[in-house]
Amino acid sequence: MKMSGQLKGFLFILLADFLWGLSATLAKYLFNRQISPFDLVQIRLTLSFLLLAAWLAVLKPGLIRISRGDIPYIMIFGVFGMAAVQFTYYYTISETNVATAVFLQYLAPAFILLYGLITRRETVSGPKLAALAGATAGGLLIVKGTAGAGMAVTVPGLISGLGSAAAFAFYTLYGKYGLARYSPWTLLAWGMGVGGAAWTLYRPPWVTFSSYGGGDWLFFLYIAVFATIIPFGLYLKGLSLLPPLITGITSTLEPVMAGVISYLILGEVLTAMQITGCALIIAAVALLQLKPEGREAATPKNRAPDSLT
Repeated sequence: MKMSGQLKGFLFILLADFLWGLSATLAKYLFNRQISPFDLVQIRLTLSFLLLAAWLAVLKPGLIRISRGDIPYIMIFGVFGMAAVQFTYYYTISETNVATAVFLQYLAPAFILLYGLITRRETVSGPKLAALAGATAGGLLIVKGTAGAGMAVTVPGLISGLGSAAAFAFYTLYGKYGLARYSPWTLLAWGMGVGGAAWTLYRPPWVTFSSYGGGDWLFFLYIAVFATIIPFGLYLKGLSLLPPLITGITSTLEPVMAGVISYLILGEVLTAMQITGCALIIAAVALLQLKPEGREAATPKNRAPDSLT
């Protein structure tokens, strides 16, 4: 039986959520080792770009090429999408905790819906609003029910957390147009390259790299491959098959994945509030699967022209 495009997109996002959920706790561990979120973002972007670009150059060199006219688009996508998502998310973790940072970032579907309503690219429907409300409430319950953590909001953390949601929404909406012309791996490689280059204003990368020893680099390699290249690539592949709002709401399964992983691997007990939150998010995503948007909804109404700008 042939798998539908929407189901494929859903599975891509599901795998991305699993890998992001697995890596969130590791990020907090790195911060507890006094690794700066600024350093981690620079290393993550630069190392991910070098690894992915090398892989594409050897195995799929055609995916490295982009049109000269699309360079401004790639620069905006890299700085205000890829780099902004990385920094705001990790900075929020350092200021609050993993659960709070994940919850705030996954307010992104609300920003996506708001943009869609303003630009008339989204229509309001009962299933969409119910799914958005369910996913948001579920995320809040997971955070509130996290033993020893809960909501840990500081003013800088709240600002950066909302900025993380806005950046993730921008990454999703703006990335959708690039997918009309390029492979997800092309967008990802150049987005990380531009984002990493922007961080040279913070510090030359070789200075940052030389500040850490061999043990830290095992974690950095894991973050680059399994928390960046693979899940962001899967997210963009899912986005190429799904409308932005459905993609955003489906991505809220990450805290569910994180909770299940913590239960299976670390033996952490899920509270009744967390289980209820997980159930709400799963129900929200299932509702979207039961109410498919149709093929035309997966592509923006104004398809990207020959030049993305």
